[in-house]
Amino acid sequence: MKNILVWDLPIRLFHWTFAASLTAALAIGFLVDDDSPVFQLHMLFGLVAAFLLVVRLVLGLVGSRYNRFTAMPLHPAEVMHYMVGAFTGKARRYIGHNPGCALAAILMFALVPLLVASGAGWLGETGEDLHEGLAIALGVTIIAHILGIIWHSIRHKEALAVSMLTGRKEGPEADGLPSSHPGWAVAIFAGCAAWIGALFANHDPQAASVRIPVLGTVIQLGESEGAENGGEHEKEDADDDD
Repeated sequence: MKNILVWDLPIRLFHWTFAASLTAALAIGFLVDDDSPVFQLHMLFGLVAAFLLVVRLVLGLVGSRYNRFTAMPLHPAEVMHYMVGAFTGKARRYIGHNPGCALAAILMFALVPLLVASGAGWLGETGEDLHEGLAIALGVTIIAHILGIIWHSIRHKEALAVSMLTGRKEGPEADGLPSSHPGWAVAIFAGCAAWIGALFANHDPQAASVRIPVLGTVIQLGESEGAENGGEHEKEDADDDD
């Protein structure tokens, strides 16, 4: 067994930026009042997470060996066997994603687009009603994922979180990646930074809206100050008439 390279730089870059954007979006969504101007950042970070997910889909199709979706052990029988083995100490070791992490990842990848679509109003009133429930489901999935990593690290003495920082795990030398692909990581970082920078530059706090880079779609993030002031003036005029 050698200390081999499993996670290249592109997947590590995605993992931590995706985790940061989801954490920020959920924290603001649950802790900040939706009338606050800060709440607009909730949707902005959600859009960042959705964009990063597009990057992850590309890596899942044409990325390095362990990044690909075909490398994720998601067969129901294998997932169940792993879950049982995780508590009995007989779970099989995986060089790349284990079934628990793979399942959590797929659930998060499915929930994020639904959250963005429902939060942007693209799913109508039904989506608006489901938005909070979807957010809770995402939060529960993230917590379960973190607890699973902690349990695995204690039970099997394998620091999964650290491996996503260093990119390295113990395994047969023949199973290691030949390169961490720094060139691709720089290109992906530059592209993501440009898109995210443009997103925040296109944010209009007073109008409570943002224009999505490349797509050009304008999304309303809440009530604009103008709308609020207009509503107050209408109320004052109504009071004067009385």
